[in-house]
Amino acid sequence: MKIKLTFLFFLFIAVTFSQEKNSSIYSNLSIFFSENKDSMNIKTIVDKFDKGEFYKEKDQRIYKKLDTKTLWSHFYVKPSKNKIHFKYFTISNSYLPYGKIYLKKGNKIDSLYRVSNNHFFPHKNIFYRNPVWKIPVDSILTSDVFLKVKNSSGRTRMVMYLETENDFLKRVETEYFYFGLFISFLISMTLILVFFSVLKKEYAVLFYALYIITVLFEFLAGKGLGVQYFWSDSTFFINNIRSFSQTVGVFCIGYFYTKFYKLKASQTISKGIFKWGTYLTIPIILLYVYKYCFGGLINLYLTVWTVLKIIIFIWVLNHLYLTIKKQLPAYLVIAFILPILAVINGQIMNPEVHNQLAIKFSGPNIYYITLSLEILLFTRFIFGSVIDTQQKYFKLKKVSDELKYNFQNKTLEIQQEERNKLVSNVHDTFGGYLEALKLRLLQKTENSPEKIQEILDAFYKEYRYLLNSLYSPKINSENFVENLIEFCQKLNQLTEHNISYQFDIENTELSQEKCLHIYRIISELITNAIKYSKASEININLNQKVKNLITLEVSDNGIGFDKKMVNKKGFGLNNIETRVNQMKGSLKIDSNNSGTFIEIQIPENE
Repeated sequence: MKIKLTFLFFLFIAVTFSQEKNSSIYSNLSIFFSENKDSMNIKTIVDKFDKGEFYKEKDQRIYKKLDTKTLWSHFYVKPSKNKIHFKYFTISNSYLPYGKIYLKKGNKIDSLYRVSNNHFFPHKNIFYRNPVWKIPVDSILTSDVFLKVKNSSGRTRMVMYLETENDFLKRVETEYFYFGLFISFLISMTLILVFFSVLKKEYAVLFYALYIITVLFEFLAGKGLGVQYFWSDSTFFINNIRSFSQTVGVFCIGYFYTKFYKLKASQTISKGIFKWGTYLTIPIILLYVYKYCFGGLINLYLTVWTVLKIIIFIWVLNHLYLTIKKQLPAYLVIAFILPILAVINGQIMNPEVHNQLAIKFSGPNIYYITLSLEILLFTRFIFGSVIDTQQKYFKLKKVSDELKYNFQNKTLEIQQEERNKLVSNVHDTFGGYLEALKLRLLQKTENSPEKIQEILDAFYKEYRYLLNSLYSPKINSENFVENLIEFCQKLNQLTEHNISYQFDIENTELSQEKCLHIYRIISELITNAIKYSKASEININLNQKVKNLITLEVSDNGIGFDKKMVNKKGFGLNNIETRVNQMKGSLKIDSNNSGTFIEIQIPENE
């Protein structure tokens, strides 16, 4: 929808411009070139015109390359009987260095003053930006108009209009309408970005807002509006404001790139390119400060534009690289390149004088249109990046809160299970001994010290066994087997069961978490066998017979158990299954009245 609206907006501008009336001045326009050193006066030029040395160009173009030459142009102003006393002649070139009009009626030759920027201009509410001459129209005689133009620097834009007062005012009104529209757009985007940056605390965006302000100053200077309204009395601003505002603009947008782009740590070179390009503009800005204070450095702008072109070219390549690496969206690079292409197109393109649409979209006009598109797309990128970052932050915070809540709940659940298990173990282990000791003390006839000592010794053994089963050593892959052997040896000392073991995993690399899981599984299985199986022998085998697969086998010669009853009552197997599943392993149980065999297989690298 936004793309359609943008397209319709630009189509509206194109149609509006294309419907402008073509000026008829070029149909009777003839030209003559003279060298500046010849310094011909107007009478000599009139003589050359009378001798037919003026000629009409076959291919009339709006840009002329003068260099050391003076361009003389001639056209007629025909007599009018429709009460038209004056016509307005305009050259659409705000920075024309030299232009002068001579009017010949019969044998009389007069020079005319420009009226666009002095008190003779009849429309006090319009202080026009381009050179304008008010040419009197005779009711009988045809007037010969000679235009003298000099410009030794660059191309000279020679878009000319010869209009009635009404047509002149309509064209000026249309121009200023679009100027006001563009200025309003720049100010609006600046205010929006400033408000957004403060609201979201993304202060790097302020530098992009400052960049738009420099674009505004460059526009005012480029269109002659700044000289017309703001800095007509300042020689420094008249001669330097364009290059100075462009330098400050490059600094602002470079700082924005450096601080706002979220580049990876591996892309320090790309970030450094933006950073050093930004730093390079600082001494240039200081040179302008020096020039403002002390003068001199007349051709500084030429060096500045060369440096800025190099910086922008390197930044274009950097943007292309970051787009290929998918660090920046493709539309952002297109937006960055379009104004540059518009500038190149403006320097190359030289439209034919009767092609009004091409004239309107040549030079700076197409540049400012593409610049508007760049600002819109960069603003979209800024909004999208900040909002997307904040959404990710809120999602991560939500996940973090959920994990924290689940962790707390799981911790409480595990604590409760462990407490219940401890209570059960204490009751099952010590309760019987305390009851037996109580009965023995109450029965005075059989109250012998040997029996009491026997009960206390058994009580102590169970106490030591319980402590050993609850003990959680600091296990890792280096001391894993050592801790398992120590655990089995202690159980052999504390119980009457014969516990044999074989641990053959010396060349196996296990994570600390996996070591702890296996240790707890072995502890749980042996504890169950000692407490419930009535077995005399318990065998433990931990090996790696198959590559990347660890096998744990625990067997006893006890009475076995009913799997269905175990699933209902627990006996610690639920915890074992949970640990096996966490390691993505498998659990097999074979139990009958001849004993129990349990096999657990665990992937090494899962």
